[in-house]
Amino acid sequence: MKKGQKSKRNGIEDFLCPFTDMYITQASGVGTHKGTCAIDVRGKESGVRYPYYAPCTVKCIKTYPSYGQAMWQSVENVRCPNGYIGKVTFMTCHDSSFDAKVNLVVPQGNQLGNMGDKPSYAVTGVHCHIEASQSADTSWTKNQYGIYHFNNEKYLDDVCFVDDTNIIKGLNGNWRTTSQVPVAPVNKKNYVNLPPTVDSWAVYKLSSTPVKKNAIGSLNPKKFGGLSYYIYAYRDNNTTVEIQTANYGRVKIYIKGTPAKITVGSHTYNRGNF
Repeated sequence: MKKGQKSKRNGIEDFLCPFTDMYITQASGVGTHKGTCAIDVRGKESGVRYPYYAPCTVKCIKTYPSYGQAMWQSVENVRCPNGYIGKVTFMTCHDSSFDAKVNLVVPQGNQLGNMGDKPSYAVTGVHCHIEASQSADTSWTKNQYGIYHFNNEKYLDDVCFVDDTNIIKGLNGNWRTTSQVPVAPVNKKNYVNLPPTVDSWAVYKLSSTPVKKNAIGSLNPKKFGGLSYYIYAYRDNNTTVEIQTANYGRVKIYIKGTPAKITVGSHTYNRGNF
């Protein structure tokens, strides 16, 4: 990715590769990465402390300053090329100009750090060590080889889109761009339409079972020539819908097998067959 680059589709940020150029110097599962999904990445020229950028809007969770190391987590759910949508937690390491602080929030596309060789006694060459977990789990534990790693770790080509990343040495990873992983259009708004032939339609609290004894009141579609409500959510295995009413606030109504009709965009469906 480039400095300042952003990618957001259907309200969800795409998790971008934080590097402008990718030259992998140590792959996953070998050497000091044994038993992990970590990789080491340098820029196109060896020894240069290239910057890298926030792959999504992130928050700093933990720091290990003596290693130029920080743990970051997506602030919101993000989208990854393997189809995952959820929180991503990742670690960057060896930043010689390290200045990250816990609770620091960095917007997508802003500089996150620099490649480095900190601590110099333990690192061969300037690079960024990175590994990621497709989860909100911040556990950082040793594996059977004595190497720290995340639970739920994933290979970086399953986590990062490589839009505008120049892959110099990608070690045959299945690297994908956002254009190769299309996103379905946002669903059109759904409405439930109660016909004017019905004079009483029970309403229930969102937390209750939709049976007669739990009704907290009723709507009167007949009085108003029919009623129509925006559907906030389908509940109870799609047998009820969550609506906002003037008299009862946010409630749910039972619709399965009833004369209610569901409008999706410009299309209307009988609820009994929907």
